[in-house]
Amino acid sequence: MKIAIHQNKEIFDHSITWEKVWIDYCGKNKISYEIVDCFRTDIIEKLQEFDSLVWHFQNYVLQEMMFARSILNVATKMGLKVFPDFNTAWHFDDKISEMYLLQSINAPIPKSWVFSTEDDCIHWINNYAEFPIIAKLKCGAGSHNVQLIKSGLEAKCYVRKMFGKGLSSSPNIIFKASSNLKSSKSWKTIVSRIKKIPEFLQTLDRSKRFGNEKDYSYFQEFIPNDGFDLKVVVIGDKLSFIARNIRKGDFRASGGGSFSFDRSLVPDNVIKSAFEISDKLGFQCMGYDYVIDKNSNEGKIVEISYAFSHTVLLGAGGYWNRDLEWFEEPLNIPNEIIDNLLLKSE
Repeated sequence: MKIAIHQNKEIFDHSITWEKVWIDYCGKNKISYEIVDCFRTDIIEKLQEFDSLVWHFQNYVLQEMMFARSILNVATKMGLKVFPDFNTAWHFDDKISEMYLLQSINAPIPKSWVFSTEDDCIHWINNYAEFPIIAKLKCGAGSHNVQLIKSGLEAKCYVRKMFGKGLSSSPNIIFKASSNLKSSKSWKTIVSRIKKIPEFLQTLDRSKRFGNEKDYSYFQEFIPNDGFDLKVVVIGDKLSFIARNIRKGDFRASGGGSFSFDRSLVPDNVIKSAFEISDKLGFQCMGYDYVIDKNSNEGKIVEISYAFSHTVLLGAGGYWNRDLEWFEEPLNIPNEIIDNLLLKSE
């Protein structure tokens, strides 16, 4: 089996991408691979030399969001094993698509409302909305583009913007800086985050190439929690997690950088539902953002994404299997992806 690993450092070269891990893993394990630029003009012809294609495409890179899924889907039609495949990636960075998909299988998610006209949205606000509610753009990560709406007046102001000039989907540099300061507990943490500033600025620059989000409104029920949410990752028969602490004075956790790996924070209902959903929807690998309702202890999924920080996940030090047994072996997601593709080729 020969694996094509996409890499184009001119378009995006960032520590969060998995291609460097894939290259290292294949090299160490003598797995046949080649670095391929999927933006080359003869890429379809080039892919005929391979059995598999892996591409960790990113939501804030316009070229990748424009082309990655098409090339991966065509590669599948050509007979290649790919990651991420169609089921795993068609809804990536589209929270509204995620919502519809999860609703279709009665997954545990908050109540959600999507509006495509301003009049319908205002009517709902005046007659049915219960506050507070969460307003989201359909794209974005790290808690950017997520707002807590506390009143009808605030909701109407938000809606008029969305059906007017719209809102930028770019990360907010002030919010990011404030978030990092609030969640930094030591000088070591502060220095570590300062070192990441160049990469954040690269992401910020790339994100500005996208236009404003407009002509829709998406609201989600607010779920009261106990000061944290969970990133739960399922790949095959393995599940691991990251508990993310809510930012000080805020309701959001994603992107804050304050983590815990206390397994007692993960209810059995979350583990069981994450495995069940991945099976039903045919995901190769999926990260689920769960909020635990403090009134019922039930986990509700607020977002999903195949792309996340695999290095933070290693901090959990292990994983559960489907029988809820814990194994003390860090779950390295990029390596698991390669192993799973090799198994499928046998």
